[in-house]
Amino acid sequence: MEMKRFGTFEGVFTPTLLSILGVVMYLRMGWMVGQVGLAGALSIIIISNVITLCTGLSISSITTNIRIGTGGAYSIISKSLGLEAGGAIGIPLYLCQAISIAFYITGFTECWVSIFPHHDFILVSSATWLLLLVISYISAKFAFRIQYVIMGIIAFSLLSIFLSPVKAGQAVAFWHGTGEIEFWKVFAVFFPAVTGILAGVSMSGELKEPERSIPVGTLLAIVVSFVIYLSLAYWFSFAAPPSELASDTSIIIKLSRWPLLVIAGIMGATLSSALSMFVASPRTLLALSKNRVVPFSPAFNYLNKQGEPTPAILLTALFALLTISLGTLNLIAGVLTMFFLITYGTINLTVFVERITGIASFRPTLKIPALISLVGGAGCLYAMFLINQFSSVVVVAVTVLIYIILVRRHMQHNSPDIRKGLFIFIAEQAARISSQLPYHPKIWKPNLLVPVEDPRDWYGMVDFVRAIIYPRGRGIFFNIFDNSPGSVGGERRQKVSEELVSLVEPLKEEGVFVSAFSAEASGFLQGATTVAQTLMGMPLPPNVLFVRLGVNSDKDMQIEEFIRRAESLGLGIIVFRLHPKLAFGQRQVINLWIRKGSPNMHLAVLIGLQLARNWDGRLRLIQVIGGEKEKSEALAYLVRLKKLMRLDRETETMVFSGDFMQSIQDAPAADINIFGIPEEQGSSFMRDISDKANTSVIFLRESRQENAIV
Repeated sequence: MEMKRFGTFEGVFTPTLLSILGVVMYLRMGWMVGQVGLAGALSIIIISNVITLCTGLSISSITTNIRIGTGGAYSIISKSLGLEAGGAIGIPLYLCQAISIAFYITGFTECWVSIFPHHDFILVSSATWLLLLVISYISAKFAFRIQYVIMGIIAFSLLSIFLSPVKAGQAVAFWHGTGEIEFWKVFAVFFPAVTGILAGVSMSGELKEPERSIPVGTLLAIVVSFVIYLSLAYWFSFAAPPSELASDTSIIIKLSRWPLLVIAGIMGATLSSALSMFVASPRTLLALSKNRVVPFSPAFNYLNKQGEPTPAILLTALFALLTISLGTLNLIAGVLTMFFLITYGTINLTVFVERITGIASFRPTLKIPALISLVGGAGCLYAMFLINQFSSVVVVAVTVLIYIILVRRHMQHNSPDIRKGLFIFIAEQAARISSQLPYHPKIWKPNLLVPVEDPRDWYGMVDFVRAIIYPRGRGIFFNIFDNSPGSVGGERRQKVSEELVSLVEPLKEEGVFVSAFSAEASGFLQGATTVAQTLMGMPLPPNVLFVRLGVNSDKDMQIEEFIRRAESLGLGIIVFRLHPKLAFGQRQVINLWIRKGSPNMHLAVLIGLQLARNWDGRLRLIQVIGGEKEKSEALAYLVRLKKLMRLDRETETMVFSGDFMQSIQDAPAADINIFGIPEEQGSSFMRDISDKANTSVIFLRESRQENAIV
């Protein structure tokens, strides 16, 4: 059980402020003023702090809406975007936090060796690592008390700086510095100085009141550090000319009243950052382990009697020690900053999404405009690519890869996930806009409404439906349960519903947009009509009814009546009859029977093209005429039609003269035949035709929404 031990000042404000006030403040602030002048330096500080302030406000807002628990940023993201997204950010974040310890220790050692050059670099680094390990292993509370000492040292070092005498009458380079390095490159050097705002958030699981401490402590640390940075920039502009500031990065030591205090401040800043990561990173690993996101999760999901995650601390220490042994690793340093930035950007994105989607569960006590989160997220992304484009690409690629791996693990969890809410929001907005735009046949694609009586009879048919709608069409499968007295019992209904859902599952796995549901009514006709009427009023209505003629004709009258009702609703019609032996044959040749001036020609061609594309087959256009005299004219018509409708060159054209039924028997073999449905004909006509064709057959009737020429 987690121990709630820390308040706002000790658990959030102190570690956050010490993470922000780091080495860059001491060794790069003067260089920045020297390069771009006071105005440029102030601009860089303001822009950087706008990004971190927006992020801090986003963090503060979301922490007043959810119970964060252990893990800080990982917990925030996973409870909003799901464990996969949280893990994709949390795993690299943990590794970065662990490896960062080594970089801070290296910075401390470099400063130490500059004072005591006879001391061995590796020995000092190892001793510092061991000291920090012992402090963090004993107690996070003890570590934070050590940070009070470090904060005092930093405060005295700042006092030493601001009390130092500056040259009287020193001209201030307000608008321009030396200009050796352009503005945005200087910005890239400074920006990592303000990226330590998650140090306190990482302690979320051990805060007494995280919903209060995180907003207050984080925002206060951002404001205090902002004031300090502004003051230092102003002080540097008077302390020395730009040329000296730009050429000597450690000039702050020489200019201060008590140089040893500044040196102690530099060493304290690096030490405090290392100690913050030593305390925070094991908590991130602990949270990942609780959700079984990382390997060997049970081993790291352990707290000792004092509430310390000892296995996580030891693994973190091992990562840090390995990094120290490899050296400074300057290339990885850029990648580390990128991972912190992508974490901040994702938090901003999370708050932005929850804010704009309008979900009822997002009720933070600290409300911020969506624009603030958007600016914070965009600023993080911009800063990433500004600092190091290569590292940014690497970080994005690694994050996406981890996300894909976690998604494929099919993690079972009950954590909240607003990703679906985001896509629903996008769909709602798109549907609202599309409903206000006029329809044009150019945008037509097959969106089928498919009544299914017994799913077991449809397993061989699903692939055929796929061939009509794949890849961008839609399919809505439904079943009607008769709820009249004496009808099928509840257990059978449940089984049929499950079979219907299972029927369309292969299509969903291919990414086809399909859905399946069951409804109850006093008879098929009433229920199916109600379903069709309801769906036609939805934002994404079907446009074609797909019905199947049964083996016998006992339900033909019912199907004919449903077809008439569907036509009155504006639906196109596809009636299918499956050949009991040949089924779909080789799925290669499609005979498309076209009558000149037919009102069903466009739908027939569009469905034929879908089948030819998904079967990798070919079309054959066939027309029946009254006599031989009309043959040349009919062939010319089919050739023009082929060109007008942009059909493949392999599309055959064929004309028969004489009796229509005899022509069907004389036509070359095909795997399926497609016919239009004359207005006056019904199911008996379709059965006669399909018997003559001796193949599976499609019969079509247009809704006037289709056009194969546009």
